[in-house]
Formats: sequence, C-alpha cells, structure tokens
Amino acid sequence: MAEDWWRRLDPDLWEPLAEKAPAVRELRAAVLGALLLASTRTPMSTLADVRSLLAEVGYHDPVSNEDLDDALKALIDTGHVEPFEDYTAVVSSYTDAKRRREAWALTKRARIMVAAVRDVIDSLDRSLQLPPRLLDAVEATVRRILDHFHQDADLLATDLAQVKAHLEQLQEASGDFYGAVASLVQHDVTDDAVFTSSRERILLALRHFAYQTQRALDRVRAALADLKDAGTSSIVERALPGAGILDARAQHSWLSEKRQQLDGLDAWFAPRGSIERLIDASAGAIHTLLGAIERRFYANARGSDLGADFRQLARMIHAQPAEDEAYQVFAAGFGIWTARHPRRPEYEDIAPGFSAAEGALHPAEAVLRTTERGARSAGRPQKIPDLAEKRAQAELVSKVELERRSALAQDLITPGRVPLTHFAGLDADHTALFVTLLEEALDAFDHTAGRGTADTVGARMHVWVGEFGRMVTIELEEGHLTSPDLRVEVISLAAATAGSTEVA
Repeated sequence: MAEDWWRRLDPDLWEPLAEKAPAVRELRAAVLGALLLASTRTPMSTLADVRSLLAEVGYHDPVSNEDLDDALKALIDTGHVEPFEDYTAVVSSYTDAKRRREAWALTKRARIMVAAVRDVIDSLDRSLQLPPRLLDAVEATVRRILDHFHQDADLLATDLAQVKAHLEQLQEASGDFYGAVASLVQHDVTDDAVFTSSRERILLALRHFAYQTQRALDRVRAALADLKDAGTSSIVERALPGAGILDARAQHSWLSEKRQQLDGLDAWFAPRGSIERLIDASAGAIHTLLGAIERRFYANARGSDLGADFRQLARMIHAQPAEDEAYQVFAAGFGIWTARHPRRPEYEDIAPGFSAAEGALHPAEAVLRTTERGARSAGRPQKIPDLAEKRAQAELVSKVELERRSALAQDLITPGRVPLTHFAGLDADHTALFVTLLEEALDAFDHTAGRGTADTVGARMHVWVGEFGRMVTIELEEGHLTSPDLRVEVISLAAATAGSTEVA
C-alpha cells in the first residue's frame, strides 16, 4: 500500500477535508496520515515530529509553522486531533525546564477512522490485543518463507499474507500501549474507567508483551537477516504465480505491496526501531503508572472536591419530587436561608454609657515592637520582616543577574556568521547561555525564512543550517558539544535596534 494513500481521500465524504482550497485540504489529509504513523511510535508528537513525518508519508511541499499549526487547529476543532501538554516529561535540555512543549496526537476515534480508510483497522471498538508470543510467530513466519522459497514456492503467497497480519498486530499493540501511557499522563486518573483501562493495558504489556519481546528479539533479527540475504525481491517475484493474480497491473501492485510489507517488518526490528522503543518505553510506563496511582491517592485523600460536590448537589436536586423541595435542597447547599434576628428584650440589660468627657483619665501606653508577641507563638519570638528591605534585596539580586547575563551575552557577540567552532573553549557560564540560546533558536526555526532566532538580555542569536548531514563537535572548558553543522551570528540588541531605526 502506497504511503501517499491520503491523496485519494474524497473531500465530499469526510468532514476534516471540507475545505475548498486544495492546498489546505491536502495538508490536512497529510497531517492525518502523519499522526496515524506517529501513533505507532510515540504517545504524542511535537511540531517538529509532525514535520518530519510529513516527508515520510510523501508530503514534500514546503510548509511554514503557521500553516502547519492552522491545520492542526482545524483538526482539533473537528475532534480528530487532541492537543497535549506533558507536564511529567523528563527534562532533557536547558529550555525544557522553562518551557512546556505543545504536542498533538490523534484521538482514538480519529486514529481508527483514518486507519480504516487505509484498510488497516476495520473495527472501531476493537478489543486490546497484546499477544505475548507475537515475535515467536513472526520468526516462525519468516522461517516458513525461507523454507518455501527453496522447496515449495506455491505456498509463499500465503506466508506473505501473514506478514501483513503481523504488521497490523504490531501497530495495534504499540498504539494501544502508547495510548494507555498518554491517558495516564493527560486524563483525569480519578475516573475509574480511564485508570482501570490504562492500568490493565500497561500491566499486560509489561507482564507479557515487553518481556517476551525482549527474549525473542535476537532470534527474529537473525531470521530477518537470512531473509535479506535470500533477497526480498526474489522471494516476492517467486511467490507471484502462487498468488493467482491474472491482471498485469494488479500483479505489479501486489509485488510492490509485498516488498513494502517485508521492508516494513524489517524496519520494525532494526536497531533503535519501533520494537526497541517499545521496550524502552516500558520502563517509563512504570513511572507513569506509579505517578497516576499517587495522583489518585492524593485526590481521594483530600478534604473536598468542588466538582464532585456540585455534581452530588445536582443529583439531589434532580431527585426531589416537587419544586419546593428542590429549592429547599438548593438553599441548604448554598446557605441561602431567611435571615434570623434575636428578639429584643423587654428591658435594657446593658448599662448606660458615659461620654468620654465625663469619665476619668486612663493613660494607655503603645509600644512598637520589632518581634512578634502572640499567645500561640512557640519558642523564641520571630522578628517582624521588613518587606521593603526584602523587596530591595530581590530587586538587587535580579539586577545583578541581568547584568551578569548581559555581560555573558556581550562576550558571545560574533563578527558575523561563524561556524560552531568559533565558540570552542567556552567556560561553564558562557556555555549555559550559548546552549540555551541555540536550543531556543532551533525550536523557533522558521523553515520558510530559513533561520531561527532567540533573544536574551542585550543580544540576539540567528541560526542557519550549514552543510547538510555533517556533524560538528567542539571542545568546551567542561566537556564537548556535538551538533549538526550550523552557522551562528550573535549581535547586540542595541546595534540591531539602531540598524532598524536607520532603515525606517
């Protein structure tokens, strides 16, 4: 099946493609195809992930960040894509600790609908399938293909049909597992249905699938290596007579599809492929499950839940037989009762007052203390904090930090576009600022403009792509930095502002 299957979707039959502009409609269809491919690899995908997956599904037109973001928002409005903010993700860079990266994933219904269009999944409410010995079955199928290739070629077509079934099982298993992990991260785990379903899927994957997968991985790789030595094209061509296909064009399509399926099966088990990522994700799933259990514990142990209180009150009001009783329950829930006043006694039991002029003088002393004096204070009295002094100290610390960052930024200013080797030998402080700016510029890289930009106190960094495919390593005062080849320019904000003013 061709990767650009999404180009043949009929816009009159599907709501996400109800757009008159052909370019916009094609981009949305390609995004759906990319997110479907991503659902078998990761729980959620960032903007950069979606962009790289677009090329994998055959969409090679240049697209800006704004157009891609608009396509994702349109699919969110139709209910086919769900946005995420992963607050439990492990911090892996300087800027990850400061900024939460937005990500997207197909909803369960959208994933199944898109896959149904592609003829991969034909059931919306399918049951969870994580066969514990799936890899053993894959190895047996590959070995049968090799045996029949040398002895009985008429059975090869049946064996190749089993390869497609294995690919679908692998996609369903990984999609269910990653979907369960994403549910525990994003959704309300106090909902028993969400928690129970996700917990069962993760535990089943950990208990059977991941363990058996790791054990059988080497055997499957050895079988696939033997299959590659025999030649996938030769195997598929020899299996064609046994497929019983008479039409010449259908024969060509069948050959292409079977080659792609064998290559796809090999890609699943390649080093750092989908299977290894699934095994690695099992360890992270344990921490995710423990975090969800902890969130459930504190949610159940807290004193009150405003949302639950409102829902219970609504049920009680709905259960009343008449409107008067419903108003009584409403009044009791919100404390809306008629004001009650004490009766006034027949005689005044309060002693008559005297004016201050008629009374005697009573001196009172007022003492301003620098420490707290209270009946409930324990131990040594605490000194009353001087808020003005604290504010001044905080402003001083902030000013010193801004001056320090400004000085570091001025040291990074370059005489124009320079390679990364220009920054070799930086100390720890300059390295921290340099790497932070570099990551922000790469995250904000505009493919239409061809560069990324990041600002700091008193300076601005521009980043361009250098020689494609080349990696550069520079030695720093503490360690080294490895990065794709880039061209960097750091300019002073004052100079940039003056230049823009002169141009204006």
